[in-house]
Amino acid sequence: MLKKILSPETCAKCRICCQFDRTDLWEMPMLPEETAAQVRQKQPDAVLCAVDGEETFSVPPLEGSALFACPMLCETGCTMGTEKPFDCKIWPFRLMYDTDGRVRIAAAAYCPGMQPYTDAQLHDFLAEEGLASQLLAYGTDHPAHIKPYDKAYRMIW
Repeated sequence: MLKKILSPETCAKCRICCQFDRTDLWEMPMLPEETAAQVRQKQPDAVLCAVDGEETFSVPPLEGSALFACPMLCETGCTMGTEKPFDCKIWPFRLMYDTDGRVRIAAAAYCPGMQPYTDAQLHDFLAEEGLASQLLAYGTDHPAHIKPYDKAYRMIW
C-alpha cells in the first residue's frame, strides 16, 4: 500500500513497527475477527486478547528495555504477507485523535522512512493515492483502530 514512499528494504532493516517496549504497547495492531482467525491459523501459539470489540496480541509483562516482537514476525518479515492487519498495512500512518478529539491521519515521526518527507508531501501522497478516504472510512467502521493522541506523531490529514 505504501511502497511508493516506503521501500520494503527500508522496513526490513528497521522493524521498529513490529517490536514493542512497555511504553508503546498501545501501538499493538488491532485485529478484527477475520484477521484474528487468520492469525490463529498461521500461528496457533499466538495468544490473543479482546480489546474494544476486536482482538490484539497478548503481551507478557515487560521489564526495563525488554521488547515484545510480534508473533507474526520472522527472519524474512511478516508471515501474514498480503493479509497483514490493517494497522500494519498503513504503518507508519495511524488513525489518531487530535487534541480536540477529531479523528486525523498521523505519521510516526520516529519512523526512519518518513523522516525525508514533509507533512505536505505526505498529505499529497494520501490524497493522490486515495488513501485518506479509505483510512477514515475504515476508522468509522472499526473505531478500535483510532489511537489516542501521541506527540511522537505528525498530524498529516
